[in-house]
Amino acid sequence: MPTPRPKETEEEFISRCMGDPEPMDKYPDEAQRYAVCKSIYDGPVGAYRKAFAPEKISFDYDETLTTEKGMELAKQWISKGVDVYIISARGSIEPMLTRAQELGIPKSRIYATGSNKAKVEKILQLGISKHYDNNADVIKQLGNIGQLI
Repeated sequence: MPTPRPKETEEEFISRCMGDPEPMDKYPDEAQRYAVCKSIYDGPVGAYRKAFAPEKISFDYDETLTTEKGMELAKQWISKGVDVYIISARGSIEPMLTRAQELGIPKSRIYATGSNKAKVEKILQLGISKHYDNNADVIKQLGNIGQLI
């Protein structure tokens, strides 16, 4: 039976597991095979993988990641193997793509939420462990997750 790989999403693992010949032979019923694959992902191996998954750190864009200090912090976190996100109240990710590319942050980890309220919600939804921002109100709403820059 396959086991989850580091950083492999649930969707990626389930897809790979469902196509593996071993579960197909043992569990010809697709629903049963899915249940087995899901239990492997959620079980001890999956729990172990999740426990040691990279930390998630995010940065606001304007006046945060656009500063020298913000860039240096992002580079430090990235060098430690942390998954770095850009989460901004901007309306579009387009202006942030060049900076993200410089840092090696994939487009899938860039969010333009349209408002600070939606930004806070996205940070919490993604399970971000630390968010750097220049907006004191956002920091206050995030509690111990927020870091003023």
